[in-house]
Amino acid sequence: MNWLNTVIIGSANLPTLDGVESWGLTIVVQVITLIVLFLITKHLARFKIGGIIATCVIGGVVAYVVQNWGQVSSWVEAIIDTL
Repeated sequence: MNWLNTVIIGSANLPTLDGVESWGLTIVVQVITLIVLFLITKHLARFKIGGIIATCVIGGVVAYVVQNWGQVSSWVEAIIDTL
């Protein structure tokens, strides 16, 4: 029975932890994109150009930080070490 479980699990194409992490990052970035689009349409309805630009910049920064967390955390660590 143990051999049968090994064959079934071995032949199943189960996601690795990297695949799950990538899936989670994709979901987070999509949520950020939806929030940014909502805020842009809200500012567009009120004709606030500064709000639209600020929303795009902040949304881009947040998406970059989420996708490149290792690099950003090393930057923060380097800044803290120099202080």
